[in-house]
Amino acid sequence: MKTMLFATAAIAAAAFGATTASAQSLSQPQVYGSIGATATDNNESDSSLNSMNARVGAKLTPHFGVEGELASGTNGDTTNTGRYKLTNKKAAYAVGFVPVSDKVDLIGRVGVSDTKLKKYNNQAIAEDGTALDVGVGAQVHLNESYAIRGDYTRSSFKDDKGDADNVTVSVVKKF
Repeated sequence: MKTMLFATAAIAAAAFGATTASAQSLSQPQVYGSIGATATDNNESDSSLNSMNARVGAKLTPHFGVEGELASGTNGDTTNTGRYKLTNKKAAYAVGFVPVSDKVDLIGRVGVSDTKLKKYNNQAIAEDGTALDVGVGAQVHLNESYAIRGDYTRSSFKDDKGDADNVTVSVVKKF
């Protein structure tokens, strides 16, 4: 977790430094949306769950933006600790962008999510509720309108409800 926080802080610092050092700004926010697939490994329940997600964001400066995310589960998993299925996840993030070339951006994001897991047999659910999310990733621009994005986000749930590792691949459309 410390490595993840350090990596995100480094990207955020680089994005902030690039923003303050540059006179360049966006005349209006660059709005984008994406659809993607996420694989989640939950450490407390030992479950592996998949979901489809949709994100909408706005790049407010060349190096900083905000985005919201909605996800819906696509499978269930039965482990030694019980049976689990993601019902939905909602999240909001601050996002830092650091261009490494004309076609590639590094991404760091930090935010808050709310995850709901389907409960079977009144069992206690671990990775459920509010979490602090910290993530890193990269985005490859295919052209001026589309990009492919891959990212890793660590969700740390409050009240000792465990952690979840989320890996997402998505197609991004810039409007």
